[in-house]
Amino acid sequence: MRDGDAQDFAAFVRERGDGLLRFARRLIPDAGEADALQTALLRMTSHWPKDRPEAYVRAALVNLAKDRARRRHLVAVPTQELFDSAEINVDYADALEAQARLDAVLATLPPRQRITVVLRVLEGLSEAETAVTMGCSPGTVKSNLARGLDKARTALSARTSPVKET
Repeated sequence: MRDGDAQDFAAFVRERGDGLLRFARRLIPDAGEADALQTALLRMTSHWPKDRPEAYVRAALVNLAKDRARRRHLVAVPTQELFDSAEINVDYADALEAQARLDAVLATLPPRQRITVVLRVLEGLSEAETAVTMGCSPGTVKSNLARGLDKARTALSARTSPVKET
C-alpha cells in the first residue's frame, strides 16, 4: 500500500470503523466471530478502492457472513458474555439491553434473511444496492426481506408476550 493510500485507509477506519463494526456484529451475531471486520479491512490493504471503500467493506462482510454460515455446522464457535452487568450504569445498561434484544431477534433469522434485514432496514440500503452487495436479484432481496421481517416480528412478539398466570 502506497503512503497516500495508507493515510486514506487509516482515515477511513477512524471515520467509519465504529459503524462498520456494528454492521459486522449484526451480520455475524456470534461474539467468537468478531474478527470479520478485521478480515474485511485486511483484504482492502492489498487493493485500496479509491471510490466507495465502504461499499467494498460491506460487500466483503456480507461474503464473510455467507461463508461462515455455510461452514457453521462444521466449526464449534465458543461465545462469551462481553459485559458484566454489575459494572454498567443505567443508561448504558438500557442501550445494551436494547442491543441484546435486537441481536437476539436477528439471531433467530437464517443467514440470508438476517443479511437482507440488516442491509435494508438497519443500514438503509436500497433494494438495488442490497442486491448488488449480496450478489442476488432484487426479487430475492424482496422475498428475503419479507420472510425475515415476518420471522423477526414473530420472534419479537414471542419475547414480549406476557406470561399467563395459572
